[in-house]
Amino acid sequence: MTPTLPIRRTARRLLGGALTGSLLLTGCATTADSGAGGPDTLTMATTSPPNVLDIAHGFTTPCTLVQFAILESPVTRDENGKVVPQLAESWTEPNPVTYVFKLRKGVVFSDGSPMTAEDVAFSLSRHTDPKVASEAASMVTAVKSVRATGAHEVTVVLKSPTRTFLPNVAVMWQVVPKKLAAAHPQDLGTPAVGTLGTGPYKTTEFSGTGGVTLERNERYRGPRPAIGTVKVTTITDPETLRLAVSSGDVDGTNQVPPRDARKWAPLRDVRTRFHAGNSIAFLALNVTYAPLSDVHVRRAIAHSVNREAMQRLMVGDKASPATTILTRPMLEALYGDGFQGVIDRFPRYPYDLAAARSELAKSKYPRGFELPVTYNSGDNTADALQALAADLARTGIRLKLTPLPDDAYRARRIRHEGLTLGLSDLSYATPDPGELLPDLVSGVGAKPYGFNFAQFWTPRLDAQVNGVLSLENGEERRRAVTEILTETAEQVPYVPLYSADFGMALNRRFTENVGVWTLNVFTEIKPAGA
Repeated sequence: MTPTLPIRRTARRLLGGALTGSLLLTGCATTADSGAGGPDTLTMATTSPPNVLDIAHGFTTPCTLVQFAILESPVTRDENGKVVPQLAESWTEPNPVTYVFKLRKGVVFSDGSPMTAEDVAFSLSRHTDPKVASEAASMVTAVKSVRATGAHEVTVVLKSPTRTFLPNVAVMWQVVPKKLAAAHPQDLGTPAVGTLGTGPYKTTEFSGTGGVTLERNERYRGPRPAIGTVKVTTITDPETLRLAVSSGDVDGTNQVPPRDARKWAPLRDVRTRFHAGNSIAFLALNVTYAPLSDVHVRRAIAHSVNREAMQRLMVGDKASPATTILTRPMLEALYGDGFQGVIDRFPRYPYDLAAARSELAKSKYPRGFELPVTYNSGDNTADALQALAADLARTGIRLKLTPLPDDAYRARRIRHEGLTLGLSDLSYATPDPGELLPDLVSGVGAKPYGFNFAQFWTPRLDAQVNGVLSLENGEERRRAVTEILTETAEQVPYVPLYSADFGMALNRRFTENVGVWTLNVFTEIKPAGA
């Protein structure tokens, strides 16, 4: 996932820019010795800091980049996106709402303490606790109970059959010691508290000024990682990032800005590769905020959006246009190769200022109005919003753009403070639409720390989403999702923009096998020739 937009979820919620916290690491490199090291050391740069090593409060691209190296789940996914065992050696489904996980024996955390079934059970249940206010809460709304049912067994009972349960928990069920997590519901994974995991790496340095340093976890039960030391530093400026990778000051980044792809292609001794991502960028319009509560106003705004221009400003040509809130892999998984014929039937709002003025004339605000919009002054959002503001002004809608410092904007956004109109870019871990829908059209997603920035939901929609989660892929599920997508298109809480490609650059001293479904990036990087 690249954090060019204010909000980014990660490989499943690769939440980029806007949701990281106050530990913004500025400048080219955050440590004096953060340059590339020997063949056993890898230095990776992110464009915003990995400031929380816990997915409950750090569901961002930089944060999950580190989390997946040190924390594991009972299940994970392979390079094809298939759910496979990890901390669990197997699982069974005795009935449609029950999962029984048989845990591996002898697993220890990086400090040597044994992992218990209680640790595993609590690590999931904490995301359902309102006191934790987990950013991953929308992924576990179907969980009714989770408990240790044996020394090496955990049983999860769902409220209803939910086919997205396993793919979701492969991403967010990060197992940590119960004692540590229970004592720190809000600040687990921060530099002040830290975390403990069972993964192939352990954290040896973590601070707001020094970035993150990982070392091999010698107690790890699995294959030994090819890279012994991983340093993660932050370079916020895109051009400074490119020069740092080019010069070898850092070895690479998994956040190559798509709009700068042509600048990266000629870099000597660097391999830059793009592939289609599982993401969706959109404008979110808060339907509870007047005058955005008027559907004709929302349709007027949709007709005023020059999607091609916004894509060009944000990501260049390294993206594909979007006409619905589902990602392309989700559309293909749901509808097959003929998905385009299905989505062409949804209501559309092409760029047409005359049509925009016509819709506004039907609203309660025919003479127009002023709309306050805050944005992150630390990224390139301003260019796109200013272009949108110029077009909206021609319809009578005046955007009052107010920049906020990076940390202030992010904190307000994730707490749902002052939501009006905003740019978002969410990335997902699976091709299942049931992973995205709870984020964008559910009541859980509309709560603070959720991702429903449009505040678009009703009890009926919640029931429809829950119905989708319970269905296997097939015609009934396709009909159910189509109904939700049709209503969403008609009501316009979101204006889909594009799906950005994923870009990774790496010094040729290393090789990588990173794909769209890769969770642990660092274990897929090796010294060249290894």
